[in-house]
Amino acid sequence: MILVIGATGFIGSNLLLKLAKDGIYPIATYRKNSNKDKIASLFINKFPDGNKRFKRIIWRRAELRDFQSLIEAFEGVSKVYHCAGFVSMAFRDRNKLLEINQKGTSYVVDLCLKNNIEKLVYVSSIASLGSSENEIIIDENSSWNNSIDKTPYAYSKYGAEMEVWRASQEGLNVVIVNPGIVLGAESPMEKIFKRTNHWLSFYTTGTSGYVWIEDVTFVMIRLMNSKIKSERFVLVAENWSGKSMVQAYLKVHKIDNKIIKISKVTLYFFWLIEHFLEIICLRKRFFTKALIAVLFDRKKINGEKIKSFIDFEYSPISLSLKKL
Repeated sequence: MILVIGATGFIGSNLLLKLAKDGIYPIATYRKNSNKDKIASLFINKFPDGNKRFKRIIWRRAELRDFQSLIEAFEGVSKVYHCAGFVSMAFRDRNKLLEINQKGTSYVVDLCLKNNIEKLVYVSSIASLGSSENEIIIDENSSWNNSIDKTPYAYSKYGAEMEVWRASQEGLNVVIVNPGIVLGAESPMEKIFKRTNHWLSFYTTGTSGYVWIEDVTFVMIRLMNSKIKSERFVLVAENWSGKSMVQAYLKVHKIDNKIIKISKVTLYFFWLIEHFLEIICLRKRFFTKALIAVLFDRKKINGEKIKSFIDFEYSPISLSLKKL
């Protein structure tokens, strides 16, 4: 039996849809405050018999921070997709990020080992990739550089990957995928885009790697069903500048917004204000210098490795934007 951890999240729910399309109905975990009705709606909109398909999924409540609930979720399981995690770029969430992403993943891999799981596919992030200051193109072989400050989220995902590699050394078959910014209906990026549907849109001068959600779930399933193990794959179709992405989205959806560039000086000004407010205990910080650096980073992400392992081509991002 297949277990999908984090099945109510964006990637997890789309993985359920893809598996159901292939006639596979796994065990799926949900958190206390998760909205399973939203997932049911996705199935109803996707399939003529969507409600019937949705009811074939076995739902088990589990929290990454609750080891006992994960024990129960693993009953009768042979393969695991670990899609769960906490996403935040805020400095104030650093402890929660480590607790959920790193510690929670340590629970998952320990239970995989204990239950003799055949294979684990773990969804990480390009945030966990290493790089040097002089490196222009980043891929799976880029080394983690401790001298370069990272966001709390990056540290938590890197730590989670270390737990997965530890389990690999102990005999667990693992594959890690590192998606870029994932585009799709109800994706975090789509929600950000829709918030710009007024008269102003903002961008920074950095570059980001993008990938379509159906490409991500396709690759995950292919990797699970293959003999590939002890590998990680960056999933990025194309690199776009912030300005180009905003302009393309506005053009596709015929939104006549004024586009404004946010300077690095402006964000550092906000960082200083937040830092001062935190010192006098008025609020906890969101911005970090590392986050500002990411927003203005122009390094390119190379997602070509996966093509040499499976028969696969990325969906063009320009077409993906039309589906949002």
